[in-house]
Amino acid sequence: MSFVLGSLSRKNLIGVHPDLVKVTEGAITITPVDFRVQEGLRTLVRQKKLFEAGASTTLDSQHLVQRDGFGHAVDLVPYIDFDGDGDSELRWDWPLGYKIAEAMQKSALGCGVKIRWGGCWDQELTSLGDPEMAALAYVRRRDALGRRAFLDSPHYELWRKG
Repeated sequence: MSFVLGSLSRKNLIGVHPDLVKVTEGAITITPVDFRVQEGLRTLVRQKKLFEAGASTTLDSQHLVQRDGFGHAVDLVPYIDFDGDGDSELRWDWPLGYKIAEAMQKSALGCGVKIRWGGCWDQELTSLGDPEMAALAYVRRRDALGRRAFLDSPHYELWRKG
């Protein structure tokens, strides 16, 4: 089954960098799991609220307008009829997130766009191989450094060095 981005997802892509939009649009056509663009461009007020709530680790989010005038991040959340009642719901399950990560990985590779994923912050998405194994390895690397791994399966952003 091929999915398409709905009107809310398209609205949430307004102001997002065209390269990231292109990758997201490609991913929705190849993913085995429907998803919604839950958030793209974010205000500083919203970012501060997320930071204070512990849902973000930075006030310097790629969801904010960057120097080029675009937001450089999106949050993609699985959107499925999980309970069989005929209505789709947002789900935050990691196994579904891995499937979206695989679709974003393939789309990014096809588009020639480098992406970073919130399941493995320290490596570029197309270099990861299996997203589930990459996320587990990322947690182990953070543990070995004595640092907590902040995992954010829905998050994708343009890769930036440094």
